[in-house]
Amino acid sequence: MKAHVIENGIVVNTILVESLDFLPNLVEATEGSIGWLFVEGKFINPNAEKDNDILTPLAREVRDQRDKLLKEQVDAINPIRWNLMSSEQQAAWQSYRQQLLDVPQQSGFPRNITWPAKP
Repeated sequence: MKAHVIENGIVVNTILVESLDFLPNLVEATEGSIGWLFVEGKFINPNAEKDNDILTPLAREVRDQRDKLLKEQVDAINPIRWNLMSSEQQAAWQSYRQQLLDVPQQSGFPRNITWPAKP
């Protein structure tokens, strides 16, 4: 049978095997090819992610991670702490927040994300 070798959620090779027990990261190759994503037991064509109408599980996961950073690191800053910051510090936090909001617009989204550095 044909099987895909999966590493970090990506199909990295396709091989012929007699059993999926041959390697721990084998999945029967019912569809897809090298470079396809394997998320929640499904193969996903990475080119389909370019379509704004398709929100893949990976894109949802990245957005959830982004939202968690916004909620816990940025939006949790209380007004007293904000008022004690210099204008440069406030600008850095505003820039960081905008960069987090812009994560889905990165050219590599959702597979290759450059996360902004926290001020």
